Amino acid sequence: MELISCIKNFPKHCKTAFQNIWRNGVMSVSSIFAVTITLVLIAVISVVAINIQDMTYSIEDSLTIYVKMDRELKDADAKKLQPTIEKISGVKKVTFSTKDQELDKIIESQKEDGKEIFETYRKNNPLGAAYIVEVEDAKQIDKITEQINVLEHVNEVNSGGSSTNSLVNTLETVRNGGAVFVVGLTVVALFMIANTIKITITSRQTEISIMRMVGASNWYIRLPYMLEGIFIGVLGSIIPILIVYFGYSMVYEGAVGILPAMLSLREPFPFIWQCSGLLVALGSGVGLIGSFVSVRKFLKF
Repeated sequence: MELISCIKNFPKHCKTAFQNIWRNGVMSVSSIFAVTITLVLIAVISVVAINIQDMTYSIEDSLTIYVKMDRELKDADAKKLQPTIEKISGVKKVTFSTKDQELDKIIESQKEDGKEIFETYRKNNPLGAAYIVEVEDAKQIDKITEQINVLEHVNEVNSGGSSTNSLVNTLETVRNGGAVFVVGLTVVALFMIANTIKITITSRQTEISIMRMVGASNWYIRLPYMLEGIFIGVLGSIIPILIVYFGYSMVYEGAVGILPAMLSLREPFPFIWQCSGLLVALGSGVGLIGSFVSVRKFLKF
């Protein structure tokens, strides 16, 4: 019956929540301000961390194994090895490059004089065919390299060696460190929001006591304050959302022509909408919890 009564009186409770925010203007504004500042910090740090994480994954995806085949091997014979390489566990994609394609790469990398010199090798190409092997997990590069290196007719396998391993370890450290930092900041920030809203609600202990004395049920007392916490959280998330919307859009547009494809930022949409939804959820959720815990101290269960 109490739940049904709360549902029937929900519009009234919403009105009461807004009235409480208006009547307690100073405390409400301080709570909204605390939510705003905290969510701005969370939004900025999270957006930066997510884009750095995307960049590290993009760099790892670009790490490949370069496999040189024996020079005397014809392209048709060299291509027969492709199914064997593709069957190796951890290999994502194998791209075959003919002798002529390998020569084209060298010629394209040269200046005009160099191009003329290397073009003379077109009829008697001294290069061998090659494979570019992409892996599913950058940590498996060494293991896959060893398995390819023992295959027949493989002349040389290059994966970057220790420098690649160092890069992979560094990227993983950056990702893990960023994730820990964001989670830690979020926990501290949300605690600050909840504590501020708790102070706002606790300051009205007398009001809650009077409602109990006149026979109001626990949920009838609790619901307006819970809604008040939600509304404070939503109001506090408006400015952070606007900062993310306009700020990230400007940064993205400015970075498009500067950053290489490997280090490109995540596209604004639907990323901005996802961040906005998360900010509203965090603000309203913490406001709800903070209000619920505060009012709970003054009610008997």
